[in-house]
Amino acid sequence: MNIVVINGTEQQGCTFAMKEIFLQAIGNEHQVTEYVLPRDCPAFCTGCKACFFHDISVCPHSKYTVPIWDNILKADLLVFVSPTYVFHVTAQMKALLDHFASKWLSHSPEKQLFSKQAVIITNAVGQGMGKTARDIKDSLDFWGIAHIYIIKQALHQVKWDIVDDKKKDELHRRCKRIVKKIKQRKQVKPRLKVKVLFFVIKIAHTMISKSEVKAGRKQTKDYLYWQENGWLDGEKPWKD
Repeated sequence: MNIVVINGTEQQGCTFAMKEIFLQAIGNEHQVTEYVLPRDCPAFCTGCKACFFHDISVCPHSKYTVPIWDNILKADLLVFVSPTYVFHVTAQMKALLDHFASKWLSHSPEKQLFSKQAVIITNAVGQGMGKTARDIKDSLDFWGIAHIYIIKQALHQVKWDIVDDKKKDELHRRCKRIVKKIKQRKQVKPRLKVKVLFFVIKIAHTMISKSEVKAGRKQTKDYLYWQENGWLDGEKPWKD
């Protein structure tokens, strides 16, 4: 299995330890590529929209973003790791996800992503983990990721070495359960939510296209992308 791990901070604290437990559970026979933010992508998205009008290769930060995206496309499993900062994901994780906005279903999604699984790992001293996981899951949902698993834990501590052993044991058990589910899926097909989003956006593109034609304007780049892939004519990205 080819695994890509994206760490939302350079700190090797509690969330890092949780990630290590997960990787231990999945085994060392896999190829793992890790990125650490902001080290591996220090730039914030500037909203230039180059990726929307062309593609991510012309992003002003492409020397960081394109290699990461290429490895995401090659991966079987994606692991996103972020502690909870003020009830949300880290700024550097949000900055990376912003760079890939043009890959959302409503724009130019990649067919490969509809057969991938992902894990989100987060923790907090107390509250806010749900919002942190949601910050990441929103992008994964709209990328078309087939299945998403969330590992979250309120640790009530900021240092891993004083976290209660019962919480650590529960994390080990939870990671093993999720790894079992991941490995049991021999043929990965998208869940219902992804399929519903796909068909809703397909309808939206058709309606927008009619409005553009009526107004005498050219078809949008996103519409042409969907048309080129045959998705407006009954093809589905999760079927060969």
